[in-house]
Amino acid sequence: MNKELESSEIPDVQAISLTTLKSMANPLRAKLLGLFAIPATIQELAAQLNVPVTRLYYHVHLLEQHGLIQVVDSHPAGGTIEKVYRAAARQFIVDRKEFAVSGAKALKQADILIDFALTETGKAIRKSIKSGVVDMKQVAPQPRALQIRRGNGKISASQASQFYQRLEDLVAEFTSMESEEGALAEYFLVLAFFPTSIAEDE
Repeated sequence: MNKELESSEIPDVQAISLTTLKSMANPLRAKLLGLFAIPATIQELAAQLNVPVTRLYYHVHLLEQHGLIQVVDSHPAGGTIEKVYRAAARQFIVDRKEFAVSGAKALKQADILIDFALTETGKAIRKSIKSGVVDMKQVAPQPRALQIRRGNGKISASQASQFYQRLEDLVAEFTSMESEEGALAEYFLVLAFFPTSIAEDE
C-alpha cells in the first residue's frame, strides 16, 4: 500500500443521518468500516477476513453509497480496475438536525441510537468472549480485559460540559492513534454519558 496514501489526512468527524446509521448496524459492514480505517481493496479485505470476495461487494457498495467510505486510489489488476477504499472519517455522529422532533418520535429515534450503540455492542462483547478474544479473568489494563464501568455523580452544568469535552477528546485520541510495529489488535470503545435529572435553576 502506498505509504503516502496510508498516512494522508482523514477527517476526524462526519455527520450522518439515522438512515445511514442503520446501514452501519450490520455486523459485517461495521467490521468492514473499521478495517477501512487503513486504505484497502475489497480483495485485500476478503483475504484478511477469509471470505469470498463476492460476499463483500454488496456491503462495500452500501458503505460507499451512504458516504461512509470513499475511493482514494485505483490500479489495474487482471484486466480490471481495483478500487482502493478508505473510511470517510474516524468517527461518525448523527446530525443533530435529525432530532428536531419531540415526544414519541424522539423516543423512536433514540431507540435507533440505543440499539446501534448498546444492543449491538452487547452482541459484539458476547462474540468476543465466545471466541476467546476477551479473557474474563483479566482486568484492565491487561490487553484482553473487558472493562465496563457504571457510576453516578452529582455535578454542575459547567462540570458536565467540561466532562463532555474530555470524553470527546478521549475518543478523538483513541480513533487517531497510530499502531505500533507488530501484530495489530482491534479494540472497540463505546461511551454513554447523560443527565438523569436537571437542576431547577437551569
